[in-house]
Amino acid sequence: KILLFYVIFYGCLAGIFVGTIQAMLLTLSDYKPTWQDRVAPPGLTHTPRSDKSEVSFNVNEMETYLPYTRALKDFLAKYDDENQRDQMKFEDCGDEPAEYKNRGDLESDVGIRKACRFSRTLLGPCSGIEDREFGFKEGKPCLIVKLNRIVNFRPRPPTSNESIPEEAQPKVQPNVIPIFCTHKV
Repeated sequence: KILLFYVIFYGCLAGIFVGTIQAMLLTLSDYKPTWQDRVAPPGLTHTPRSDKSEVSFNVNEMETYLPYTRALKDFLAKYDDENQRDQMKFEDCGDEPAEYKNRGDLESDVGIRKACRFSRTLLGPCSGIEDREFGFKEGKPCLIVKLNRIVNFRPRPPTSNESIPEEAQPKVQPNVIPIFCTHKV
């Protein structure tokens, strides 16, 4: 009798546990976090990463910048054309940066939302296609800056060039958020 009691008792406990887990899973969204109050503000990350956020190397010694170029190649590998061929995940959005494209409500049952294919040629000399050293050999290194994705946050480029340093103003493009960097003297 006692064995039957414990089998039923632990069976009920397991049923309660499974039931509460299933009830909790029904409240979760597949597309966005339930609580967003502790999300850090959107920030920028850069590749290659370095100690103390300083990229230091010697132009004449390839070994000093080899880890940086390897990190850039690894980062850009996912943007190779052969890795963006899946028609279920990617779509063509044009050859130039454009305004935000609304793909519907996050909670709809549309399924997987497609991402725009990103052509490495948009990075120009920093694409790694022509210059496999990403400018390190010439002393003009490339850093790839990426804006972290935050649900329902849409970054907007500046409406005027007043906040952009004069040296960078000729390079401003529509629908591109400018970032101006200087070297340490």
